[in-house]
Amino acid sequence: MGGRMAAWYAGSAAVLLVVATASLHGTIVASLDADGDEWLGDSIDYLMNYERRTGRLPDPEDTPADDIRIRDETGRIVFTTPSAKDRLPPVLVPGAPGLNFRTASGRWFRALSRRAGGRIYEVSYERTHELELLGRYRSYMAFVLAPALAASAVAGLVIARRGLRPVGEIAATARRIGPERLGDRIALDRIPAELDDLARTFNVMLDRLQESFGRLERFSAEIAHELRTPVHAIRNVAEVALETSRTRDEDREALAACLDSAEHLTRLIERLLFLARAADPRTVLELEAFDLAAELAVVREFYGPAAAEAGIELIVVAPPHLACRLDRTLFQRALGNLLTNALTHTPPGGRVTVSAASGPNGLEISVADTGSGIAPEHLPHLFDRFYRPDPARPSGQGVGLGLAIVRTIAELHGGRASIASRPGAGCVATLGFPSPAHDEIVIPA
Repeated sequence: MGGRMAAWYAGSAAVLLVVATASLHGTIVASLDADGDEWLGDSIDYLMNYERRTGRLPDPEDTPADDIRIRDETGRIVFTTPSAKDRLPPVLVPGAPGLNFRTASGRWFRALSRRAGGRIYEVSYERTHELELLGRYRSYMAFVLAPALAASAVAGLVIARRGLRPVGEIAATARRIGPERLGDRIALDRIPAELDDLARTFNVMLDRLQESFGRLERFSAEIAHELRTPVHAIRNVAEVALETSRTRDEDREALAACLDSAEHLTRLIERLLFLARAADPRTVLELEAFDLAAELAVVREFYGPAAAEAGIELIVVAPPHLACRLDRTLFQRALGNLLTNALTHTPPGGRVTVSAASGPNGLEISVADTGSGIAPEHLPHLFDRFYRPDPARPSGQGVGLGLAIVRTIAELHGGRASIASRPGAGCVATLGFPSPAHDEIVIPA
């Protein structure tokens, strides 16, 4: 890569040097030609004015041009200097730009022809010295250009190697990084300013990868732990039943225990599959418009008996005809998880309040309980998978996936989930969803 960059640098420098040299040479030549033509034109004007004043042409030695030839309209020569025969071309086109030509003696001249006053004036001057000077200039530039091109190639190689050295360090760091060396980072103190943003972005990416690997390791360990418990229970019950069972009732008890563990295992697998599918960007929600207040009333009817049995007052507060556009099944699952947690952690005589409102930030559904609350150190981790608070607030038969599912459902809708709590003051779980556009609000009758 460094060799290709050096070649590109040398090639670009060569093109620039050649173009600059050629342009300068062309500018000098064009300037000399223009000055020469202007001087020859002034010489023709001098001849015309002299003849107009005196009625005759000047003596050849008094003419400004080196050589002069004047013709009439028929082409007949009416005046010429002695040397014009050898130092003027036989034919010149009147009005054309000046013409460079070389005589038999090797000397260079520039000639110009102009028609004026019924005559054709042809004049020239010697420019051998000018062209020799231009020739020396070309030789000098060629002499300078060759080492300049070599120097640019060397400079390009040095610059390419020095400039690509930080890129090589970045590549070397990337090659070293693996599952056992996720903590390696690019040293920013040796990175030039042009690559600083790239290096920082790479380090941030490595931070995310390290964090993801850490979560994956913890997740794998937690899954293994959670799966091991019901599997061991099934195995232990089966082994005991095989060794000690004597009656059909004992067999039924063993099978019931195995079934209970299997159901627990099934729920865990279903929740893990749901979280895995939700992480797929191709997941499509089945959105539908419905009355949120009416939906909450249905939820109250469903959870009301369980709340009454636990001695907990369940209250729903929502304005009538509150329109929303959500995946009804997923919304019911998220709200059900929040209500289950609230009812589980609220003591008899307590209260669970479900409220809904529409504000500038969209729709907000809150589930507030009057339980014992959650310690502040647990709040940042409540939505993590398999996270459960300390035994002071037991999680019953849960495995720490309910709130993770709640957050996932909210994020699938483009919303958010949060929990606020203080020890001894209960907690408030909030689901936020974007407000539907007016043309999306079509609630079936």
